[in-house]
Amino acid sequence: MQIAFGSGLFYATPLMDAYGNALASPTPILLGIMQEASVDLSYDSKELFGSEQFAVDAARGQGKLSGKAKAAQISLSQMNALVFGQTLQPGQVLVHHATTPQDIPAGGKIIVTPPGAGLLAGDLGVRGGGAAPFTRVLAAPAKGEYTYDSGTGEYAFAAADEGVPVFIDYRYSVATGKSLSVRNLPMGDMPVFQGELYLKYKGKSIYVRVPNFVSNKLSLSTKQDDYTIPDFEFTGYADEFGEVAYWSSSE
Repeated sequence: MQIAFGSGLFYATPLMDAYGNALASPTPILLGIMQEASVDLSYDSKELFGSEQFAVDAARGQGKLSGKAKAAQISLSQMNALVFGQTLQPGQVLVHHATTPQDIPAGGKIIVTPPGAGLLAGDLGVRGGGAAPFTRVLAAPAKGEYTYDSGTGEYAFAAADEGVPVFIDYRYSVATGKSLSVRNLPMGDMPVFQGELYLKYKGKSIYVRVPNFVSNKLSLSTKQDDYTIPDFEFTGYADEFGEVAYWSSSE
């Protein structure tokens, strides 16, 4: 008797980018810290009825092949290869979220400086006591307002707010990491990858390979007290030789 246990292994091998270019040297990707995966086959069913209550015949119609995978390892390279198929760039955006307040000094100006070699990339708001937001204005701030200079990182406040503790949040960029600007491509432009699911338990294994998958969903959801698990969904189709899927098992 053969049974299976655990989430198994899921390998994705990118075959084509979103612009229809075949990859010269496809690099297989193992989805890391796998939580669950599935390969799903379904068919339309057509039934023939006469005057009686039950069908006198049934036939299989169109088939559908789809898959899902949830893996905890977060990789922009992986997401791009499987979902977007576009061009990665070096660098990433980080966020400074203030948890310690600073008092507005005499003169009402605070200049923020990103850590390390970071470059200031934008204002994310100012909060006062009780997380009450200050309002950003273009010039001459009144009480409860501020201005922001993107060139210098200067936050300016009203004289009436001098001595008030505030939390200042901002984003900044660094040279490390990766980034992706997802473009609005024509319909039908998408990357293609081969998917392979493998499970081994008590010396017996099952293997499923789908030659062509295209992603139709990527979900990145957070929870207050739990891990973030990226969720991929994809649709399969036959290759040029008519193969839809390949299966093997110990029994």
